[in-house]
Amino acid sequence: MRVAIAWLLLAFAALAAEGQAPPSFREGVLAFEKKEWAAAETAMRAAIAGNPKESEGTVSIAGSWYETYVPHYFLARSLARQGKCQEALAEFAESERQGVTPAIPDFARHLTTRDGCKPGAKPEKPPREIGVAEIPFGEEPPKREPPKPEVVPPKPEVVPPPAMPRERISRETRDRLSAAVSSYLSGRYEDAARMLAGSPFADRAAAAEAALFRAAAHDALYRIGGMTDRSLLREIELDLQTYRRLRPNGRPDPRVFPPHFVAMASQ
Repeated sequence: MRVAIAWLLLAFAALAAEGQAPPSFREGVLAFEKKEWAAAETAMRAAIAGNPKESEGTVSIAGSWYETYVPHYFLARSLARQGKCQEALAEFAESERQGVTPAIPDFARHLTTRDGCKPGAKPEKPPREIGVAEIPFGEEPPKREPPKPEVVPPKPEVVPPPAMPRERISRETRDRLSAAVSSYLSGRYEDAARMLAGSPFADRAAAAEAALFRAAAHDALYRIGGMTDRSLLREIELDLQTYRRLRPNGRPDPRVFPPHFVAMASQ
């Protein structure tokens, strides 16, 4: 019951954010997951142009895959992956200023590292000395004592509070589905099917989405193999039966799945 309530709350939060999130945000997240950094940059810039305010609400990306609406954060990481560190640092700073990503540990970790673009201290140029004679060849310059390093007191470590068991289960479910969806969208169908074939999902909505993506992965493998493997065909039928039972009125997203699969799953 607690997990079901968590999914309902997630759905309500998603509906609140959906109305304020431009469609390009979803496109940018999909491009980011596929490591298409330039495409992700373009889509996130479009999302920021439509709504630059980051929000704690979530946006549906595919099925039960939701992402917090943080376009500056995703733009910063896409820029960093392309080596555009100056622009990336500006976007990281803006996301940090708006205050959503620092409160979420997964995002805060990348804010700390800046994805390799975190600026280091620049060495100071030594002052130019006037009136020092040039040293002839073979003579050593007078030795100078190095300046004493400035002692900076360490900042107190901020330890986040431990997650409650319900939140941990919800995150584990989300992480497992997200990894499988990412594999499916990247064309790694065997990996997607394997990730979703393990222990069953306790939550009804998660179980339905797992069955749907597992059926889609098996369908892709079936067609790649020349549509001769009867065991794969049987797996597709069983997965779709499970999906229809758990979501009687469900319809796969035509932006994610091919038309023939949408029609087959909607029968």
